[in-house]
Formats: sequence, structure tokens, C-alpha cells
Amino acid sequence: MKTIVTLLAAAAATAAAPGSLIITGVFDGPLPGGDPKGVELYATAAITDLSIYGLETASNGGASGGAPEATLPAGSIAAGEFYYVSNRDDGDFAQWFGFAANFSSPSGGAVNHNGDDVLLLYQNGAVIDSFGELGVDGSDTPWETLDGWAYRNNGVSANGGTFDAADWSYSGRNAWDGDDNFNGGSDNGTNATATPPFPAGTFQIPEPTATLLGGLGLGLLFLLRRKK
Repeated sequence: MKTIVTLLAAAAATAAAPGSLIITGVFDGPLPGGDPKGVELYATAAITDLSIYGLETASNGGASGGAPEATLPAGSIAAGEFYYVSNRDDGDFAQWFGFAANFSSPSGGAVNHNGDDVLLLYQNGAVIDSFGELGVDGSDTPWETLDGWAYRNNGVSANGGTFDAADWSYSGRNAWDGDDNFNGGSDNGTNATATPPFPAGTFQIPEPTATLLGGLGLGLLFLLRRKK
């Protein structure tokens, strides 16, 4: 009985939380220098050591270097929390989003994308997730994020480096053009006033559906009957 319950619980957990750390959003801002550039990450399970993860940008259709350009600093994160990485710590990220990034990549390289570049997430030296098609310049592709953003669709798990543009929603190319100046000001725009705003912190893994739970219940009933 204990084994059956354990297996069913594991199946439900797998359906609800298929990964550990995933890329849920990328953005290429409209402030001077194209700031802020960066990524939103999401923990689908508790992580005790973030330093096993790293990021790389493969630019202009180029190949991956095969290793992270920046490693996340040591620390922990709870399941369901978001983690933000920016290209530099110059105040632009905080101005745009209204809160500070968790980590700014040294020299910006790891997340210094220009809307047509590929972003790779590593765990212990292996690619576990990606945004963009490696070896392809993203200009004029469905996944281009020049002066805009892309956001992972709810429930879509880490892709292991095999990107599918249909797994994401997009602002559209140049969607943020002009959003750097709000009410006639000079480079004082924010995500809140942008059109459309980046949907920060909204990714969700849906709870197991009634169909799934019903199927698990029927499976448990069948197994219990077989044990009689």
C-alpha cells in the first residue's frame, strides 16, 4: 500500500513540477544602451545551491561556447520563487521594474542579448533549458525580442536545449519603442507604463487537473482490488 501511494504521489508531483530552475522570461529594454537586458528564472522546486547554475548568450547565430559565461552566486531559493538576472548594475533594471535584480552578470555577457540571440541555462555544466534556436540569428524570426520580450507559457517545462517558439508568448518586435520616455520625460519610462508590459512573476505550473486526479484515483482503486 505504501509503495502504491508513493508511486501515485510521485506521478502527481512529476506532472505538477517537471523541472528545477527554468527560464520563464527574456527582455530587451528600451532605455539607453538597450537596458535593461536580462532573464527571469523560476524555481519549480526548492534549490539549496544556486551556484550549480549558469547562463550563456550565443550571439548572432553563433555556436555555444559550451560553458556558462556567468555562474549564479551561492544561495538558496524556495519552490515557486522568481530570480532575475540583469546585464549590468547601473540602476536601469530597478528603474524599469521597480525592484532590484537578484544578480547582475559580470560585464553583462551572460545575458547581453539584443533580441536575436540565444540564451542558455546550465546546471552542473550541462544545458537544461534555452530560449532561441541555437545556430540561428533570431532577426525576423517569430521569437525575436528586439526592444521587447518573450514569456514562457504556463506549465511549459525546461526544454533541455531544444527550443520551440510555440511554448512562448511575445510582445512583438520593437513593441517597447518609445516607452523609454513617459509623460514627455527623458528616459524615465517603466515597465508599468510600457505597452505591453513584461508580465513579471506571473508564470505558473497548473495544479493537477481533475482528470489527472481522477485517473490516479482509478489507478489506486484498481491496484487495491488486485491486492485482495
